Amino acid sequence: MSSYSATMIIKDMNGNPTSAGGSFGNINLDGRLTLQSAINAAKEVFKNECTVSKLDYMGFAIEKTNRFVDYKKPLMIDTNLKANEVEYLL
Repeated sequence: MSSYSATMIIKDMNGNPTSAGGSFGNINLDGRLTLQSAINAAKEVFKNECTVSKLDYMGFAIEKTNRFVDYKKPLMIDTNLKANEVEYLL
């Protein structure tokens, strides 16, 4: 069964957008959720993680995938960036 993969986008040490690492930078959400529910859940997790870890939140990518974070055409949330502009996303 496919599930939603979501990856947080943060600023790297040079201020460039990059995919976050670790268990809170990449999350897996139940594929039975609606897309909007998955977006809302991911947004809450990522914003909380940025607050706790003092990271610069730049949005996130989300897509229903068969394999975890195996993105083809992710939907970009809370950002004007395109997927190919984010280091280590595709």
